[in-house]
Amino acid sequence: MAPIRHAVSRMMRSLVAKFTVLCGIILIAAISMLVVIQYQSTVRDNHRSSQVHASLITELFANGISGQLGADNRAGLNGRLREFAGREDVASVYVVDAMREVIGAAGPGVPALGVRASENLLQSAIGAVDSRMMIADGTIQIAAPIFADGRLAGATHVTVPIAAVARPAGELLLRQAIIGLGSMLIFLPLVALAVRQALGPIKTLTEAARLASSRKLDLRIDVHTGDELEVLANSFNRMFGRLEASVKRIQRLAYVDMVTELPNRERFRKELERVCAHAQDDDADGGAVLFLDLDRFKRVNDSLGIGEGDRLLEAVARRLREAARAWDLSNGEGREPSMVARLGGDEFTLLLPTLSDPADAARVAHRVVDAIRRPFEISGHQVFLGLSVGVALFPRDGSDPETLLRHADLAMATAKRSGGNAYEFFESKMNQSAFERLVLENELREAVREEQLVVYYQPKVFMTDGRFAGCEALVRWQHPTAGLLSPGAFIQAAEECGLIGEIGDYVLRRTCTQFAELYRQGMAYPVAVNVSAMQFESEGFADTVLDALNSSGLPPHLLELELTESTAMRDPERVIHQIEPLRQLGVTFAIDDFGTGHSSLSYLTRMPFDVFKIDQSFVRHMESDPHAKIVVETILAMAKSLKLKTVAEGVETTEQLAFLRGQGATLAQGYLFGRPMPLPDLVRFAEPENAAAARIAQ
Repeated sequence: MAPIRHAVSRMMRSLVAKFTVLCGIILIAAISMLVVIQYQSTVRDNHRSSQVHASLITELFANGISGQLGADNRAGLNGRLREFAGREDVASVYVVDAMREVIGAAGPGVPALGVRASENLLQSAIGAVDSRMMIADGTIQIAAPIFADGRLAGATHVTVPIAAVARPAGELLLRQAIIGLGSMLIFLPLVALAVRQALGPIKTLTEAARLASSRKLDLRIDVHTGDELEVLANSFNRMFGRLEASVKRIQRLAYVDMVTELPNRERFRKELERVCAHAQDDDADGGAVLFLDLDRFKRVNDSLGIGEGDRLLEAVARRLREAARAWDLSNGEGREPSMVARLGGDEFTLLLPTLSDPADAARVAHRVVDAIRRPFEISGHQVFLGLSVGVALFPRDGSDPETLLRHADLAMATAKRSGGNAYEFFESKMNQSAFERLVLENELREAVREEQLVVYYQPKVFMTDGRFAGCEALVRWQHPTAGLLSPGAFIQAAEECGLIGEIGDYVLRRTCTQFAELYRQGMAYPVAVNVSAMQFESEGFADTVLDALNSSGLPPHLLELELTESTAMRDPERVIHQIEPLRQLGVTFAIDDFGTGHSSLSYLTRMPFDVFKIDQSFVRHMESDPHAKIVVETILAMAKSLKLKTVAEGVETTEQLAFLRGQGATLAQGYLFGRPMPLPDLVRFAEPENAAAARIAQ
């Protein structure tokens, strides 16, 4: 049974089979109904024809024997009775006179001669002088009066079997069934063929839907039936067209960078995965991945705006494509072309699928660095960028996209730390350095949470008499295992991982709290706090400073904020807008590391600064480098003309002190007077009898 059920189940999955079976069922039902109707009609016709036949033969028989009955010819009457009773359609017959006495009979079940007939049917016929009929037990009984010379001479009673005069209904039913079966055998194949022809477009639509589900959307359905199926086919075609366009757009969004029209990260990763797999073959040449990061792009993007920044990225992408195309042409035919992609932001990648010599990767890296180094023309401005490139070779430096991109990124970071506009090949020691940097960043995050950072203070003294003039707050890290760490060990990592803002805010709040407490004890010591570029460029910088002053109670005139020259000159107008509200409260501002940046003299006259801090690199080399000495003299003369205070950093010898004092420097700061120290030591240093003042007096 299971194979039969399986075969039936498979057959019924076809619409043609279903419609054929349905048509067969309808045809059987129709034929059966027609046969039943025909059977019932035939039965009724048989009854009617049987009655007519019985009435007719009875009347003929009655008319035939009227002469014998009127002449009382018994012998002739009996002869006619026997002859009539011998018919196949007569079961029995008997004749009575006018007094209902039986005078002749033939056939079974008739009354005896001379007996007075008591049959009701016969009595009724004689009494009414008309024929009477009755059907009972499959027979038709008819009684008819007999007239002789116009008078009632008697009557006859005839019994006629219905089966003898009617066609058998069973035969008719069998014939109709045979005809119906033959009709089904003839017409069902024709029905199946017609259904198959009518449902052909549905099969086409089904196949098209199956192909569409397998992402084949470029097909079109050709159906011309002029009915709903043609409308449905046209709707499918429109749907496939829209789906194909949508899929192409999705693929474009998924694999193409919308700004530069270059392949994006995902497309690059897939291509790199493919060439890495090919490079695993023994006889296959290796290749290289170049990780490219633009130098100074953020500064340009902030200055020009996002729209112009996107135009600049488009120009960069064109130059990278041109450089890669030039390498493809020089690499000879038969080799796979290179691929330039944009990973995001100002990061690009260049894939060299095959290299006959690793030195070729260096040549390409040098070519793209030179291409980006040339100035760009953006909205009438000349824009200069740099490019840091990291190179990872495969399969030597990795055999999967993630590893190669990570190694190339590490090499790029090394090139950027070296000053940019250069390239570096990946080396295994870079992994260790990156791991150590990651550990340092994680520990630094924990240090911020656990308040492991402490604030030390380096004193400043007046050049004239060595009196304590204030101090500068400097952060230190009290590492759980490494001990006290200076800023040089962790500040760069803090800047790269985005913690420099939190650290700066912590130092500011901690310093204000400690010096406010000293102020309440009667010690009004000015203190300077360094402000990082990230901290200063945040929108809430002024609010952060005001909150620190208000929550601590430190008078604003005791707080000095130090900005580096590069931060101050990055956006002078914004700097003026940012610090002016604080200066009106009494907060002073100093330019730190003055002389190391690229200050605009036109802005110096407008910038609301109070102090120039001469960078220690100039102070340290004054005695050995005439240029450094000239820079110091120039800064001091400029500050004097602008009526600004000056702080000389890094003073370590009495000769340096004597020169700076002679040139009119206001304050000095350095190891000659004191190293950075905890607050209690600073308080002791600030007392009049401190050792620093005694040393200056010598």
